[in-house]
Amino acid sequence: MSGGLPFLPVYVGDFVGATLMIVLSLQAMRYAWRLTRLERQNVLWTYLFWLCLALVTLAVSRSAGHILRFLMELAGCHFGWRLLAPFSGGLNSLAFMTVAVLTFYFYNVYLVNERVRRHALALAEAHESLQCLNQTLEERVEERTMELRRSEQKFRRLYEGSKDMIFFCDAEGRIADINASGVELLGYERSEEIVGQHLSAFFSDEAKWSRYFCTLNSVGHIKDFEVEFARRDGARLYLMIAASAIRDENQVMQGCEAIAKDLTHFKQVTDQLIQSENMASVGQLAAGVAHEINTPLGIILGYTQLLEEDFGGNEVVLEPLRIVEKQTKVCKRIVADLLRFSRRTSEGELSRIKVNHCLEEVLSVVEHSLNMDHIYVQRVLADDLPPVVADRERLRQVLVNMITNAHHAITKEGIVGIWTRFNTHSQELEIIIGDTGGGIPPEVIGRIFDPFFTTKGVGKGTGLGLSVSFGIIQGFGGRIEVQSPPRQAMLKEAGMRTAFHIILPVEPAGGGNC
Repeated sequence: MSGGLPFLPVYVGDFVGATLMIVLSLQAMRYAWRLTRLERQNVLWTYLFWLCLALVTLAVSRSAGHILRFLMELAGCHFGWRLLAPFSGGLNSLAFMTVAVLTFYFYNVYLVNERVRRHALALAEAHESLQCLNQTLEERVEERTMELRRSEQKFRRLYEGSKDMIFFCDAEGRIADINASGVELLGYERSEEIVGQHLSAFFSDEAKWSRYFCTLNSVGHIKDFEVEFARRDGARLYLMIAASAIRDENQVMQGCEAIAKDLTHFKQVTDQLIQSENMASVGQLAAGVAHEINTPLGIILGYTQLLEEDFGGNEVVLEPLRIVEKQTKVCKRIVADLLRFSRRTSEGELSRIKVNHCLEEVLSVVEHSLNMDHIYVQRVLADDLPPVVADRERLRQVLVNMITNAHHAITKEGIVGIWTRFNTHSQELEIIIGDTGGGIPPEVIGRIFDPFFTTKGVGKGTGLGLSVSFGIIQGFGGRIEVQSPPRQAMLKEAGMRTAFHIILPVEPAGGGNC
């Protein structure tokens, strides 16, 4: 007691308070430790643990000092307490400063913890999304693979099933790939025979190739480019090409892709229409001219024959008269050809004709003259051909003209081939007359049916034979086509260089002989 006041309650309160401070701080540290065990990566729980540890240190240093002082003073060890007091106070101050510093950084730790928590949530969402993606990745890959496969199948069907020629070239113009239609169109059997060849090798005109390649290289595409190609067998193809250049990221041309449409048949039909129009115009002119010339020729021929009768015994006069008569008859024959050419429909009575019989009758007349020049006839005549509706004499005239042309094309030593066949699909009968002559030059073949056009020497032809034949067959509802060289394998194997195809509509079952 000091100054009459008892210190026991103060000591007891100080002792109990110090003890409770230690107990409560330890309890707080235990809870903080449990939180760190639950979430080891949580910065806030780690911070709280170290703060509670500092509080425990403060509580122990302060409370232990008070309790130790109380016990030592009760025991009368005042000197011992004076020795320990500085250490207890220093430890107490150090612990207090630690708690103060840790408390000062609480807000920063809280912000760090929030940032970490948000990142953790974002990572959790990303992980969930990635996990979901991983679960559906195989399905997505399979779905994408199916889409690519369907796309590839569409392109493959278009590429392989197209009836037009589709091809790819590299930067130098060599063919890198070509579809089956292109292989067939160019007359080959396998694409390997074409791949690697330079595209210019198929162009019939080098100037056309230069224009095609330069336009593609400079503009990047070309459209509706008409060009003439050469098939493997030498035949000509008329194509319309649309092409696009393939460029890299630096716009350097790496190759091209192109589609070519076959216009050969269209061009042939167009040429035939032009030919028909030309023949119609020339036919009208020829009819008028023939009638005008025929009358004076008849008078000349009549008076010449009268003079021959009057001077029957004078050979000096008869010789010139015979020459006049001969040349007049030649002129009348030409006029007769002009008249036949001018008539667009057949004359005489139409009947059902057996083509093979007509051919045999014509050959019985002309075959001897062919054999005299060592030209032999190869017959491949189909059996059971249906009849055609035609005029017997005019059909014979066409056949004689065609065989005679083949004879003139060969001159000496060769083969004239004659084939007949029936096309059940088009219901047309075809007569093919080929020869092993020199062939028809490409620049001439388009004009052979023109009236008065001939490649024969002077006095060897009027240029009306094919024109007249064309008109006769057209009058029967048919057509004449020419190929030089032929395209059919059977004609090429037989050595034919030129082939005329006479195509006639057939008559349903019925009789009739030539």
